[in-house]
Amino acid sequence: MKNYILLFSFLAFFLAPRSTNAQEEEKVTVKISGHIWTESIFDTRQTVSARDGDVLLFPANEKIDANGKDINAKANFNMLNIHSRARLKITAPSFLNAKVTGLIEGDFVGSANDKIGLLRLRHAMVKLNWAKSELLAGQYWHPIFSLDVYPQVASWGAALPYFPLERSAQLRYSYGATENSKFSIAASTQLDFKSNGPNGPSTEYIRNAAMPEFNATYVLGLKSNFLIGANVGYKTLKPQLSYTVGASTYKSEESIGSYHLNLFSKIKMDKAAIRLGVIYGQDLYEFVMLGGYGVSGTNSKGEATYTNFTTGSYWFDVDSGLIGEKITLGLFGGYTKNYGSDDPITGAVYARGTDIDCSYRVSPRIVYGAGKVRFRCEVSYDTAAYGTPDANYKVKNTNNVSNARFLFATTLHF
Repeated sequence: MKNYILLFSFLAFFLAPRSTNAQEEEKVTVKISGHIWTESIFDTRQTVSARDGDVLLFPANEKIDANGKDINAKANFNMLNIHSRARLKITAPSFLNAKVTGLIEGDFVGSANDKIGLLRLRHAMVKLNWAKSELLAGQYWHPIFSLDVYPQVASWGAALPYFPLERSAQLRYSYGATENSKFSIAASTQLDFKSNGPNGPSTEYIRNAAMPEFNATYVLGLKSNFLIGANVGYKTLKPQLSYTVGASTYKSEESIGSYHLNLFSKIKMDKAAIRLGVIYGQDLYEFVMLGGYGVSGTNSKGEATYTNFTTGSYWFDVDSGLIGEKITLGLFGGYTKNYGSDDPITGAVYARGTDIDCSYRVSPRIVYGAGKVRFRCEVSYDTAAYGTPDANYKVKNTNNVSNARFLFATTLHF
């Protein structure tokens, strides 16, 4: 209840008229928008997912009982409204000859599975825009999530685990030499989307590295029918501050660095669009994808050393409004591959999907409505190849497990 009171108090604060600095306040505008989102979900078997099964990753592996029956071969149904959200868009007086805007947005997804239904901060950022450059400071989409090219799926989760999803606190500078291109550099940390480690998913590993994650992004074709772009990033994690050898405890010296690369493109044709991309990198855990890292041995002092898991993901998305003004058809396809660890694993593993060799998804959709109210229907067919990992966690002797998800959502936008 306290979360809802805080939300309404927060909205009232920005909307209430104030008498001080009247001339200055005339230049400040606040616009409320958002949506009410309700969805029904049916899965043909148990899944690996988040938020009461809402955010789908892949089918759960077979779990055979004493009679040889698969316990996870059981259908599942749920109805959720947690993606309903409100946002405030603020326009403020110019500063340093720049146009100033801000965004605050929240929903009820919660920051973890045990906090579902609670108010969660999605975005909270300020932007300063000059003629050819932009400075963004605050919580916003991670640079790997390109707003220019991302899957238009009806289900929630941005097509995880085939497309990366993360929002992060960041400082980002962008420069566009022309209206058709943009180059950005960013330094970021973590909040809801956390790396994994000895103490479970936490922001402490990147905080203790005492260095933010760095990203660079270039996009060409912003004003044309053919867009291409690339994002590259590097982060450093400090898994532990101390280690123990025998009865003695010592200060940790080991850390681990990892990189990621995202290539993407969009082709527009009349009322249709094709989007596609490739993501390749190490330790993609915080992006809610396959991968992570593990212990590969010890150094000369007896402290654990680490090695990354490498993951590849390949996806496309097509949508078309050629049938009519109110009907949009779409199709998403994704494939992700576990390429294993760089070095053999000898100890603990901090990764997702370590017994999966690969997974793929095909999901057609239809959206009816072009105004404030829309109906969304989508069918997602997922197959994951489960097996036995070797020393480098390359999965062998696989068995395919599949699930079909049927989704119907009603949305009211305001």
